[in-house]
Amino acid sequence: MAVLVLYASKTGATEQCAKVLSEELSKCTICDISINEPNLAEFDSIILGAGVRDGKIYKPIRDVIKKNKDELLSKKMGYFICNEKPKKTEEIIGDNIPDDLRNAAICIESFGGYKAYAAPKEGTDQLKGIFVDRIKAFAQQFK
Repeated sequence: MAVLVLYASKTGATEQCAKVLSEELSKCTICDISINEPNLAEFDSIILGAGVRDGKIYKPIRDVIKKNKDELLSKKMGYFICNEKPKKTEEIIGDNIPDDLRNAAICIESFGGYKAYAAPKEGTDQLKGIFVDRIKAFAQQFK
């Protein structure tokens, strides 16, 4: 079963999460939507990941959801966000992922995150503020 982890990241948190997630899943391809727009039909399962600013997931992933809603509903789906405000997670998910997609998803999770100005510097722990245990649990649930 071919799995696609498609993500959008500004500060790098979502990219780091996508990399960890891909290591936990077999036959997994990761793709930064700002670099490449893959053919979703080629994958059996899709996980969409996005960073959050001001309560909204990044526009490139919002666009994927809008343009490909029917295709996404026909796949095994999961969603993750990277947000530094855990108390807002449910609200963010509710506001950004349509009800039918949320209801059809295998799993939806926040993997943590950090404020843009607090992004880890190169050469430091790139997973600071990220809940790796949640990523691994998400992967187990998604398998």
